[in-house]
Amino acid sequence: MYYSFLLEGKPEKFSVGLLELPFRVGVPFNIPLELQDEFGHATQLTTDIKPILEASGLTLQYGGITAGTKCVIKGVTAKGCINSCQGKNFNLKVTLPGLKEDTQICKIRLQPGPPRQLKVKPDSEVLKIENGTAFPFQVEVLDESGNITAQPKLIVHCKFLGASNLPVYSVDCSNGGTNILTGPVIHVQNIKKDQILKARIEILSCKDVPPVEKIIKLLPSSHVARLQVLSMDGQKAIQIKHQDEINWVAGDVMHNLIFQMYDEGEREIHITPAVAEKIKVNWTPRINREQLIQGLLPDVKVPTSVKDVRYCLITYLDDHVSLESAFTVRPLPDEPKHIKCKLKGPNTLQMGEELQSEIDIMITDQYGNQVQTVTSACVNSLGVSGPGLDKSNLKITWQESTLTMKVKGIRFKPCLLGSKELCFAWREFSDFLRVNLTAGSPAKLQFVDWPELEKPVAVINGRELQKPLMVQLCDQWGNPCPEPNVKISLTKGNNLKIVPSNQQHKTDENGRANLGVISIHAPRGEHTLQLKASYNKTILDCPIITLNVLPDPEKPVCLNVKYDKNASFPAGGTFPDFMVSVLSEDDNIIKNINPARISMKMWGTQSSGTRIPIDVTIFSCSKVKDDKEDGFFYFRDKVVPERVGTYSIQFTFAMDRTNTLSSDQIIVEVVPNDPVRLSPDSLPATPAVSNVRALTSRTLVKDLYLHVMDEYNNHTGIDLVGRIIAKIKSPNEDDIEIPQFQGKVSAIEFPFHRGSAEINLVLAENSPGRDSTEYILVFEPDLPALKKPLEPYYLSFMFYNDFKKQQQMATLTKERDQLSHSIGVYRNWFDTTNQLVTEIKCQVKEAETRETHLKNELKKHQIELPQTNTLQYVDSLIKQKMLDQEGVMKQPRRTCTLPSYPKGNQDILGKIAHLAQIEDNEAAKVISWHLASDMDCVVTLTTEAARSIFDETQGRQQVLPLDSIYKKTLPDWNRPLPHLRNGKKYFTPIGNPVFARDLLTFPDNVEHCQTVFGMLLGDTIIIDNLDAANHYRKEVVKITHCPTLLTREGDRIRSNGKFGGLQNKAPPMDKLRGMVFGAPMPKLYSTFSGQIDLLQQYRAAVVKLDSVNKDLDLHLQSLNTPEVQKKKQELAEQEKSLKLIEQKLGMTPSDKVTESLLQPIMLDMSDTPIPPKRMRRETVKKLYSSEEWISSPTKKQQQQPLQISPSELNGTPRKRKA
Repeated sequence: MYYSFLLEGKPEKFSVGLLELPFRVGVPFNIPLELQDEFGHATQLTTDIKPILEASGLTLQYGGITAGTKCVIKGVTAKGCINSCQGKNFNLKVTLPGLKEDTQICKIRLQPGPPRQLKVKPDSEVLKIENGTAFPFQVEVLDESGNITAQPKLIVHCKFLGASNLPVYSVDCSNGGTNILTGPVIHVQNIKKDQILKARIEILSCKDVPPVEKIIKLLPSSHVARLQVLSMDGQKAIQIKHQDEINWVAGDVMHNLIFQMYDEGEREIHITPAVAEKIKVNWTPRINREQLIQGLLPDVKVPTSVKDVRYCLITYLDDHVSLESAFTVRPLPDEPKHIKCKLKGPNTLQMGEELQSEIDIMITDQYGNQVQTVTSACVNSLGVSGPGLDKSNLKITWQESTLTMKVKGIRFKPCLLGSKELCFAWREFSDFLRVNLTAGSPAKLQFVDWPELEKPVAVINGRELQKPLMVQLCDQWGNPCPEPNVKISLTKGNNLKIVPSNQQHKTDENGRANLGVISIHAPRGEHTLQLKASYNKTILDCPIITLNVLPDPEKPVCLNVKYDKNASFPAGGTFPDFMVSVLSEDDNIIKNINPARISMKMWGTQSSGTRIPIDVTIFSCSKVKDDKEDGFFYFRDKVVPERVGTYSIQFTFAMDRTNTLSSDQIIVEVVPNDPVRLSPDSLPATPAVSNVRALTSRTLVKDLYLHVMDEYNNHTGIDLVGRIIAKIKSPNEDDIEIPQFQGKVSAIEFPFHRGSAEINLVLAENSPGRDSTEYILVFEPDLPALKKPLEPYYLSFMFYNDFKKQQQMATLTKERDQLSHSIGVYRNWFDTTNQLVTEIKCQVKEAETRETHLKNELKKHQIELPQTNTLQYVDSLIKQKMLDQEGVMKQPRRTCTLPSYPKGNQDILGKIAHLAQIEDNEAAKVISWHLASDMDCVVTLTTEAARSIFDETQGRQQVLPLDSIYKKTLPDWNRPLPHLRNGKKYFTPIGNPVFARDLLTFPDNVEHCQTVFGMLLGDTIIIDNLDAANHYRKEVVKITHCPTLLTREGDRIRSNGKFGGLQNKAPPMDKLRGMVFGAPMPKLYSTFSGQIDLLQQYRAAVVKLDSVNKDLDLHLQSLNTPEVQKKKQELAEQEKSLKLIEQKLGMTPSDKVTESLLQPIMLDMSDTPIPPKRMRRETVKKLYSSEEWISSPTKKQQQQPLQISPSELNGTPRKRKA
């Protein structure tokens, strides 16, 4: 078998393979070739073929070619001009000689190659630049073909050599391969001529690129390099260097300041307007540019104070340089023009002491700068003066260290305190200094506003002094000392009491101590108050006040009671008239006292002794029968208590709500009244006897004591002597069978001695008498000493012939007596209760009427009351009205400032200025001026009181006794004005005329004040103005005499017609110096007072109505309680039982309860003359409590009647009708 192999042929053609990018100048790259034979099969290159590479504008070279299937042209380098960093496209022609198709063309983009050299422009080796400028280099990074190339981190540096502190330039050429290499300016200090520098330009990251060096010739700059300031002194210029200090006279002006500018070559620069614009100074905001162009600087104003140093700065600033030149101007003192005083320390000194502070005196120029050229010789030219200056210790010394004069020893002679001006003079110069002169050390105490302490100060006992005690610390010359916290004590005698009692005081920051307005309590006479104080352990000289204590004519101290001390006080009678007066401290009777404040108290002293018990009887005084009895209070026709015993009477005067003044207790013995009846100690039971042999069954009475009693059940007749005749009689006069006493007698006599008789009666055995018959024991008194015979005492008894029946009847009689007593108690309780309800209903009616009346009165005052919460509303309304009233009272109103005269005697009324008040201001002014000479006059009731004041004031005080006034010539206060006569108006006046006296209101003593002002003013008339007054007078004199006319504008026409002049013109109100009538309380005050009074009355009426309504409801409810219903049932049952018992006894049944049965249980309330309702109610509660009621005999066999002693019964003993 034959095998055949197919072999490639010879290369006929080729193609260029894939090239590896990028293509850079000078950087080798490979060109792969793919060879083919004529059939297109890959074949190999023969070794003898040399490739030919061609490209337009490029020089191509290669290192060799490899044979084989993979043919590669290795080490191909391309060089040529590209002109762009981005590269340039070329057609690469590859030729393989000997092949049928020997040529292939491919496109390539050739980029610049790696940096191989630097190109620096300018090209000159030697470069010239001015100092202070930056030089720009145009640098280009080239490859080996001279193309500008770029690559990352391609930074070109330039380093300058040849001087210190030269800058280093750098520029980044990574993007474009070219750039401007520049940087900071090249500046060499103090260059005066050309200087050679070397510039080395290189790329530090490319060691293959050789550096480029340039020679730099640095020329001195032609810009401003130096600024020079000079001061022209005449034709001479003095250079002012930078930071120089120039001494110049303070306040002066530095003229002729010039400046010059030089470049680095010390060439003077001509100042152009452009240069002048760049020059600034700091001492003035405005610069004259024309002067700057001429080289002149603005004038410098030197500070006026040597402490103010002026810093002057000239600056020049342009694009190349910043220059400045500065100098300091230090002011120097000018010539002496003033002296200046300075106080080192406080400017206060005390009188009599030296000023502790030193005074420095400095000589200054006109601006106050201390002159440094003075010497110690100037001390001789210094003088010190001042008002009151004491120069005895004055010392002036020289202070070398401070070049000042020191003055010590300043003090003053005694003079006025306050600011003192000291004058210091040196040569023709002077200065003034003020010091504050204060009081010296405290040496004494003085009273403030108490001018006449050498005389006793009159003060009424218990009253306050006229003004507060204000004391002032003073030095020895009497100047006030403002020393605080100095303790001041007030010493006094033991018999002198002051209120408030605080006797320790301290001075305030002004050295004053206000002891307040003190009240004096002391016996009549002179007393002293001594002030004591010490300062720094030194006792101060303190004043003594002598007080003339006068008795208070208005202070009640005791009650004077007059009555018939020999009178007796029979029970139930009438006391003698008591005449009570209230005495003041001056032993005079105080008048104008409300009688309701005087009361009479009475109580029994058996148990309480001299102590006043709670339940006392109070009497009010009787009405005054005669107005002349002013000051006397009568207690007439007051009932003596009905019970015999010892009673205390005391009269009281209510001085205020809490304090009362009581008289001495008057002890009276109430004696029994006239005898009126016989009565036993206790009411005996109805006897039931028989005529059997047993003595006990025949005993009528045993140890029965009969006494003589007055109508109030008081034992009386102790001095009576006589006998009591006992008899027996029958109620039936026709009955002749009468029982007999033991001994078969029909009458027995018993002795009566010392107001009583002891009775023992026994029936005779087998005495006659009808069985089961009621007989009556009759005890007839035979007392010859009595003018009016007494009625006999009757005692019923039952007579029985049978002993057994007598025992039964005795039991029934006892039950009858008990029931009679119990029924009487029931009836009395019901009667008292019904009477109490009736009285309460009357009180409710009265309270309702009172409440309605007051409510209507309030409506008249436009006060409406709500239906609910009335009391709360009234309380709030009263509070609001009181606040409104207080606000009205505090409103400023005209007052008289004349000091009041002490009313040490009740006969002193006071000063005329204080007796009246006038509402109208204009009328008050003109009337006060018209009476100016009388305003200070003290009015008294008697000449004796006026004389006493005259003597006390040594004749300095005007006085007017009313008992010396002839009253018949006084005007009638009801007289009409002169133009009205007999009810006819003679003409129509103008100007509103009115009597001056009608404008006066008198707070007190109206009658006496009318006498005073009637005499002083007469018929003086007030009218509007002078024209109206002249018209009025002209018309009045046609018909009658015209009185003095006063106008509200202050003019006066005298009664003789004279007017005009200063003496007839009232001055302004403030010129009257407070000697003016005060104004009364505003009418609104009285309105509020009336409303408050009505509201308070209405409140009391509402409370009263509520109280009595509750009381009535309580009593009405109590009448319907089961207990009361039970009492009514028991009463009916007992009345029924009594009727049955009386039938069994054979007695005539009474209609329920006879009057005689009720008499013994009537309540005796004779302990008090007028039993109050409260006591009556308490008595009822006490006597008739639920525990003490008697049950019906049908329910209880053993009845216990309510035991009431005879002393508790008010009535006659039970009597049986004959």
